[in-house]
Amino acid sequence: MSSHPPSTGITITLSTEDSYSPYMVEEDTDKARAASETPGLEKHSERRQPRVLTFYRSISWMLGFRDKYSLLNCFVWGGALVGFCLARSITMNPGRTPHLLVPGEWFWLSQSIYKPNLFIHIYLATFGGIGALFQFLPVIRRRNVILHRINGYAVLLCLIVAVTCGSIVARRSFGGDVNSQSSYYIQAIMIISAALMGIYNVKKDTRRHRKWMLRMVVYFVTVLTARLIALPARAIMTIIGTYYTVWRCDEVISLLRAPETIQSSFPQCAAAGINPVDVYVAVHASTHDAPLYVASAARAAQGMALWIAIVIHIIGVEFYIFQTDAANQVRLNFALEPHDFTQT
Repeated sequence: MSSHPPSTGITITLSTEDSYSPYMVEEDTDKARAASETPGLEKHSERRQPRVLTFYRSISWMLGFRDKYSLLNCFVWGGALVGFCLARSITMNPGRTPHLLVPGEWFWLSQSIYKPNLFIHIYLATFGGIGALFQFLPVIRRRNVILHRINGYAVLLCLIVAVTCGSIVARRSFGGDVNSQSSYYIQAIMIISAALMGIYNVKKDTRRHRKWMLRMVVYFVTVLTARLIALPARAIMTIIGTYYTVWRCDEVISLLRAPETIQSSFPQCAAAGINPVDVYVAVHASTHDAPLYVASAARAAQGMALWIAIVIHIIGVEFYIFQTDAANQVRLNFALEPHDFTQT
């Protein structure tokens, strides 16, 4: 007969079910553990998750994302950034650039003061935009901090120089209208300011560093949203039919070329004894006519579209930062760790 008294109480069996899931909130984890510790509680059979969801969560976990929607955000918005950079990379070929710009743009951008700045802007903005995506992959930030730093400084250098050169080109971009110029200059100030704030906080406060880097990249992508806004705006302006932009006569002549067309459409530019540099004409904005009028519609819509895009991106990034602030990362010695890991 055994001398040991019969055991009473609850036997707790540790299993893989107690492992942490990145998509299980704290309350659900406590309930799951309580259920495993309570005798007589029926265990319901686990439902098999769809393979697509399982694959999504596996990829998300491998890349280091802890929130269930982070990978989706990275795929949608990061993919849009990389896709835009790759789509515009064809302008890196100097032989094709004049044909890929808005009609009339090359008249100004081929000049010696703008041409080198244009290509520096195209090259560095493309490389910097693609490299920026990798800065927001948690698996790189946590497991290879050195690579994160090197790529980060390279992205900062590329974007700051690209934006500076782009600001020079903005003097004549889309006709150099004051509305377009001011929107480009404000965007450049926002990007460079966010970049400098990010550099300042990189070793002081990683949480603030992350926020400023997010702002920098989101401000940088406003040009993509502006293009999407400009497309319907041009069509609406064409339907209304009362929008015009101001062109210099030498710009008009460079696109129309045929003397009879210039004489019939813009007689001011064909008058005897006038200097085309000193005469300006109003060009109707319409996407249904010749390239000159299509370019006029692009000029009329660009400034407005970029201003609206800037407002949308400011609101969007601040909302995202507010929503994800609890999951922000802080620096622990030389590693990036979850916020709750460093609490004492």
